[in-house]
Amino acid sequence: MTPTPLSSSVVIAGALPPSSYSTLTALDVLRLALHRRRLLLVVPMLVAITVVGVGLLADRQWVSQATFVAQSPGGGISRLAGLAAQFGVNVPNAQAGQSPDFYADVLRGDGMMRQLLAGRYRSVGGQPLDLAAHLVPGIADTARRGELALRELRTMVSASVGIKTGLVRLAVRLDDPELARQVAARALEELNRLNVLAQQAQASQERVFTDTRLAMARGELRVAEDRLESFLRSNRVFSGAPQLVLQEDRLRREVNLRQQVVSGLAQGLEQARLEESRNLPVITVVEAPVRPALPDSRRLVLKALFAAIVSTTALLALVLAGEWRRRLALLNPSLAAEMELLAAEAAGDLRRPWRLMSKARSHDQSRAA
Repeated sequence: MTPTPLSSSVVIAGALPPSSYSTLTALDVLRLALHRRRLLLVVPMLVAITVVGVGLLADRQWVSQATFVAQSPGGGISRLAGLAAQFGVNVPNAQAGQSPDFYADVLRGDGMMRQLLAGRYRSVGGQPLDLAAHLVPGIADTARRGELALRELRTMVSASVGIKTGLVRLAVRLDDPELARQVAARALEELNRLNVLAQQAQASQERVFTDTRLAMARGELRVAEDRLESFLRSNRVFSGAPQLVLQEDRLRREVNLRQQVVSGLAQGLEQARLEESRNLPVITVVEAPVRPALPDSRRLVLKALFAAIVSTTALLALVLAGEWRRRLALLNPSLAAEMELLAAEAAGDLRRPWRLMSKARSHDQSRAA
């Protein structure tokens, strides 16, 4: 008996024994993939070419980056905490909340996006440029254009924080390299301005509070001095009376304590006045934004490969579903016919969703009857 060639050993699905119809083995999947090889090769290739073509037709993107670190604040809250610590009072430091993540969230917030859209920019030729009109051209309605530009700008501005270093990295992605640099520089300026205004407002409230407390402390000091003065006038010689010596010592300690409080509050008030007028930068720019010389990579190879893999997987799933459907029709024709009917009804319901409501109402009425 002559051996059968390997190419003729492939058995078509219709000649398989019925017991083998119920399962799809790895060999069956490979057989189906080879049988449908043209479909599984041509369609993913066309999808990959389409992705590459769309990517080539899209505008190139330019990324301008900047890196900065937040300076350690030496505001009045820390000084008041040190002053209160002299008297055994613990005051939490409110500035601890301004972590690098805080600055990153501010850069990604809608408030910063609106400030960037309101900024003044210039093109390479020196002409004024409206960022909202550049992002969303062809819309005359200012309010609608602003909201659409805000959505676009959210996807173009990103901020990340280095886990080990704590550096905040800002990246602005636009289709114009010079505009990307200007937007990044504007974001740093606006972030610094907001922080300076916040610290000045805090210092102003601190000054008002310290001034009020200082006036109260001076009144308390005056009362303590009056008590000591009244005691000394009433008791000119009291060295021989232990009770009077103890009372005089107690009055003097009270006066000294009030003097220390007044002195500390006076220093805090002067420092708060300095902080109220301070306009120094609160962030240190490590890398200033520059105009990018090269466009950002479009990663077309990775996108095309991903599209090809996804389309191949989807096509293979459709091929396997068709094979399973064919085997089910050979194994159990009645069940296959029922599933065909249910699939047709489901497709009709998807095309006409209002029919589901009418069916649900009729079903409820039948149950009630």
